[in-house]
Amino acid sequence: MIRYKAIVIFLAGLITLLMFHGAEAQSQSSEEKPFNKIFDLIYNQKFCEAETELKASEAVMEKWGYHLLLLDLYWWKAISGNSEEDFRNLELVLNEYSALLDDSSDADDLEELICLSYSLRMALIKNRIFPILANIYRINRIIGGYDTERLTSEQQDVFKIYAALFNIGKSRFLFTGPGKKAEGIKILEDNLTSPNKQYQTISCYFLSKIYLDLDKLPSKATIYCEKLCRLYPENKIFAYNLELCRRNVKED
Repeated sequence: MIRYKAIVIFLAGLITLLMFHGAEAQSQSSEEKPFNKIFDLIYNQKFCEAETELKASEAVMEKWGYHLLLLDLYWWKAISGNSEEDFRNLELVLNEYSALLDDSSDADDLEELICLSYSLRMALIKNRIFPILANIYRINRIIGGYDTERLTSEQQDVFKIYAALFNIGKSRFLFTGPGKKAEGIKILEDNLTSPNKQYQTISCYFLSKIYLDLDKLPSKATIYCEKLCRLYPENKIFAYNLELCRRNVKED
């Protein structure tokens, strides 16, 4: 069950990698500063400050970028507090966003992907196998029919990267083939040298989870957990994962 959950988290999280790539690619100069600042506050677990900044910046942000940060904020609050109330609040925000998209006449596939990624995580938390598979199916359908011609060349490259990574994760979860794991890991590793801190963070996080939860190689996971702790010294989850790595290395 742990391995199964880790693979689904990997699938859901890959969407987040695409979203943050897209947010950086599409953001205007007036939006970059608040987006980056709020991202750092969330990942340093300064949730009250992050929420205040997010509300103050809503008017100058792309609406899907705003909702991405809002959902990520409530996701981190939920997994950090790990209380029923925190997860109820996350589900409430998610349901409100889903209803907003249903009522919108100009909702974008990108927004639906954001919503689906967190719906997939919630289904996982509740151990609901059919919603998990339904979300994966819907994500796969959107990816397959996405009109990449309307994207910039940089965004098209990002989309191709995401599609490749998603297929790798999907093949592992559905046992449809071995996939191209080495290719996916190389893509993530290449992002570690990016000047963009969000790219580094998300890629580093997935590498740590691959080696810690999927491959059971804590010595390799330690490298990425240490980097995350340097980037976000106040993140207690990153600190816990690093300690878990070190304990498992000693046991090996």
